[in-house]
Parts: sequence; structure tokens; C-alpha cells
Amino acid sequence: ENQELVIENLLNYPNPFIDYTEFWFNHNSSGPLSVSIKIFTISGKLVKTINGNIENSASASLSRDFFWDGKDDFGEKLAKGVYIYNLTIKSEFTQNKASKTEKLVIL
Repeated sequence: ENQELVIENLLNYPNPFIDYTEFWFNHNSSGPLSVSIKIFTISGKLVKTINGNIENSASASLSRDFFWDGKDDFGEKLAKGVYIYNLTIKSEFTQNKASKTEKLVIL
């Protein structure tokens, strides 16, 4: 369908976290999606990119398939503090995109 993609209830759990967190969100797509989660420092430096896919999903489904161990793209543990993350989903069929931004805390 050519409907607009929507992301709702975006969160990471646990938050704050020490060793790992999961990214959870609801979406309204019933088709496959590509997912990108970008994690930034408060000053805006990109420190981690997580890419993945969601295959055939139920409409308005909950995704909790994305984990993060608190390490940057070079495998180094990030410092304690507040970070910003941006989740972008893109429909494989329609090429429609949606994105949402939230905060997370590493202890």
C-alpha cells in the first residue's frame, strides 16, 4: 500500500543500561522494512550505526529485534552518559521512510 509509515512508542529497554539495551517500537507496515539506528553523542558525533531488516510483519506490530551492547563502531565501550539515537525505517516496497529520535543513558 502507499500509506505513510508511522513509528510509535519508540523506546530502549532497559534505559538507563550498563551492558546492553533493546530498541522497541511499533510500526504500521505489513511488508518488509529496512531499519537503521544511529547513536550520537550529545554534541552530535555519530558513534554507532545498527542496520537490519524486519521481514513480513503484522500490521501495527511491535519490533524488539535490535540489541546494542553499548560499544561504538570500533568495538570500544562508550563512556557513561546521555546519548541520542535516531531510528529510521524504510519500506522495501514503497520506499516510504519514517524516523524518530529519542535519548538513552549508559551507566
